[in-house]
This record gives sequence, structure tokens and C-alpha cells, in this order.
Amino acid sequence: MLPTFLSDSAPPPAFATSRLRCCIPSAPGAFTLIELLVVISIIGVLSALLLPVLVRDKAKAQGIVCMSNSRQLALAMQLYAHDFQDLFPPNPDDSNTMDGYNWCPGNVSGGFAGQPPGADTFNPTILKNEKKCLIAPYVKNIGIFKCPADQRSGLYRGADPALAGKIVPAARSISMNQGVGTIDPAFDAHPENRDHDGVPRLPVNGPWLDGHGHHRHNQPYATFGRTTDFDRVSASQIFLTLDESQRSINDGAFGVSAAVAMWVDFPANYHNNACGFSFCDAHGEVHKWRTGALNIPANVGLTPGVAPNNVDWIWLKDHATARVQ
Repeated sequence: MLPTFLSDSAPPPAFATSRLRCCIPSAPGAFTLIELLVVISIIGVLSALLLPVLVRDKAKAQGIVCMSNSRQLALAMQLYAHDFQDLFPPNPDDSNTMDGYNWCPGNVSGGFAGQPPGADTFNPTILKNEKKCLIAPYVKNIGIFKCPADQRSGLYRGADPALAGKIVPAARSISMNQGVGTIDPAFDAHPENRDHDGVPRLPVNGPWLDGHGHHRHNQPYATFGRTTDFDRVSASQIFLTLDESQRSINDGAFGVSAAVAMWVDFPANYHNNACGFSFCDAHGEVHKWRTGALNIPANVGLTPGVAPNNVDWIWLKDHATARVQ
């Protein structure tokens, strides 16, 4: 006969119950509300510390890409000049899309925050047309016409059926120094007519160098039609192309006032208040602006005014031209 405590109907002794309990794993405890709030707070603090670093690193990386793009454009123009008797490509300030009269055709204005796009803002195809974009034969990738920090995008407006109905990035954010390049005799004689005729062999006039839009070649500021025109200043000191602010970009020419303290067109400040440049000797760099003059809120209209002692305007005009007279 079995002892009573081992029978089927009798409960197990107390020591057996205790042993069973200690062998059963307990369920993991849930986080309390306070613990969750502490974790969230720590994550928030870490994010606040790391986000500026990530933003700066991204801007720096974009700046490197932008500088590489600018240098490739400068090399393309050097190759063009080598094939065309040292002449820089045509650089009229009129957005024309005629065959043979522009380094970079079309109007790429607007396309952001309620600003309607220009005719070619979202038409990258035009940059592949070797008759309209005269440096196209020397460019392998039209992406070099655009700074990666320019976030504009919109519905494709070109003639390529493969891109019809698609959203594409802005075609161009880079412009050429209005004091460098060539124009044809018809445009030189009557720029207000925006007509073109003859071979573009004359140096540009840099119309805004006098601050009024009427400047003529070397009167009194130098303009550069050939790669051999740098006898008064080094080619390494005169910028060839730059990132232009999306709020002022339109045609392919970037206007600078050297005589009057003012902005004509606005350089970009995409890269932590810095801007990508190429120079007439084909080197590239990212220039850091030293003031906040170009940090203009999106809801504030562009104003040309700038203090005469503003070091950013002084740097820009000193790297756009040199006084002749």
C-alpha cells in the first residue's frame, strides 16, 4: 500500500510545491511608463546631438560632388576653347535656344515654392543637344550641370518620350560668369533685340559690371573672350562657373556688379553657407561665405542691396573681373 502523501488524490507535500515553483521561469517584467519616457528622452538627446553632425557631413559630401562637377564643366570649356582658337563658348545673357549661340541654352528659373518653372527648368534633354549646348560634345554626364543640393524637381517638359509624364530634377543650377565668354556681332550691336547673327568671336561685354546693365568690354572692367586674355589678372583668380541660387537663376550667365555694391544675381549657399566655383584655369573649389548676406529666408523677396564693405560681395567682384581703366 502506497503512503498517503503519494496517492493520486492527495496533494503534494509543501516541499514539492516549493521545488516546482522555483523551476518554473517567471515572465519577463514590462517597462514602466517612466522607464519608457527615460528611453525616449535619451533617444531625443542623442538625435539632437547627432543630427547637426549628419547635416554638416551631408552638406560636405554634396560640396565635394559639386566641386567635382564644376571642375568637369571647366575642363569641358577648356576643351571647347582648344578646338575653337582659344575662344570661350558663347555666353549671352538672354536664355536663347538657337543653334550655335550658347554654352548652355534655356531658362531654368523657378520650379519651387509657388514659383512657376521656366521653359527649360525641367528639360534636361536640351543639354544633350550639341547644336544648342555647345559644350555638350565634351560632357559625358549632364548631371554635372546641377548641384546635388538643389532640391527642385517637377514634371518633365522636354521632347524625350521616355521621360514624358515623369518627375525629374531641375536641369541646371550652375551659371557662367557674365564677364567670360563670347558673343556674336548682332548681339553685341543690339543686345536688347536678343537677336543673333554671325560667328560668336567677340568678347562678352559683362553688362552688369557697371551696376547699371550697360557695361562694354574693357570699359572699364576686363572681360575675357579667350583663354589667352588673362594678361592683367591670373586665370586662377577669375571664376568661370558657380552655383547660382535657385531664387535668381534664369539664363546661363551670372551677373556681377563690380562698380556698385549690389547683388545682380545671387550665388548659392547650399553647402553650409558656401558655394561651388570653377575658375578659368580649370580648378575648382568650394568658397565659404563669411557673412550671412546670402542667408535670405524663403518668404523674403530678394533685394540687390549690400553694404559696400561686405566682404562676400568684395570677394565675388574681385574674382569676376579686373579693372582696366
